[in-house]
Amino acid sequence: MNTNLTISEATVLSYIDSLAIKKGYCFASNDSICMALNLNDRTLYRILKNLENKEYITRKTKSLGNDGKERKIYVNPSVRNVSSM
Repeated sequence: MNTNLTISEATVLSYIDSLAIKKGYCFASNDSICMALNLNDRTLYRILKNLENKEYITRKTKSLGNDGKERKIYVNPSVRNVSSM
């Protein structure tokens, strides 16, 4: 696993991890994450893609038909163990 994170990636990862504590995954929309962290959509998209490529997170999306999509973001358990030390 790559441990080189930018400050923005570390901030987003920490925020997602804090939202995932209760249910085991983060279900926040991109809009809500962008508003909370003062990011634009394109920046967040790039950060999420980088975090997934570096194996810090896994995104699972499920189609809900006409109701859109449901996305869950899981934080890699080994990341959570490292961040709690």
